[in-house]
Amino acid sequence: MLHSVRLVMVTDRRLMGATGADFGAAIARALERMPAGAALVQVREKDVSARELAVLVRAAIAAARPRGALVLVNDRVDVALACDADGVHLPERGLSIALARALLPRGSIVGASRHRAVDAAACDADLVVLGPIFATPSKAAFGAPLGVEAIDEVSAHARGTARLVAIGGIDSIERAALVRAHGADAVAAIRAIWSADDPARAAASLAGV
Repeated sequence: MLHSVRLVMVTDRRLMGATGADFGAAIARALERMPAGAALVQVREKDVSARELAVLVRAAIAAARPRGALVLVNDRVDVALACDADGVHLPERGLSIALARALLPRGSIVGASRHRAVDAAACDADLVVLGPIFATPSKAAFGAPLGVEAIDEVSAHARGTARLVAIGGIDSIERAALVRAHGADAVAAIRAIWSADDPARAAASLAGV
């Protein structure tokens, strides 16, 4: 299913205005217009306990799986295992990809963030998230935006079967189309989905479906 993913929906419960069961309901609403297989939900709630995160992950899975969407847990392999998530997404300074693969069941998805094109091109994760492509508050700590030229640079290398996901300031149909034109397989978004008046319409627009 990973080959058909066009949009990575990165959660932010504060922007979603949701916790617990409401968290799942918010995800379900955002997925209403998405075809099966087109979306992946990355549960990225870094400031909660493992117990609280597990509640959110289970709610996300209950909302996403009936709609054909995958669920990855940010950073926490233990919570991904406990909740039977589809895999994990590793921050650049997180566990190694090899160690995550060794801990997870065969067939699990391992995603990874990279903030330089050269590192993204060399990354052997199943899904490589590169950014920030454009300026965005959530990625300001990672420096100046890379621009679409970084996607060109990654695309110029033989990068195996990894899916390349562009993140950072992709808040319009035009920007989503632009990064795809430069070689991104999918886009990732936070604020552009959860702050929208209609998250379902925003998600479908960014996915181009």
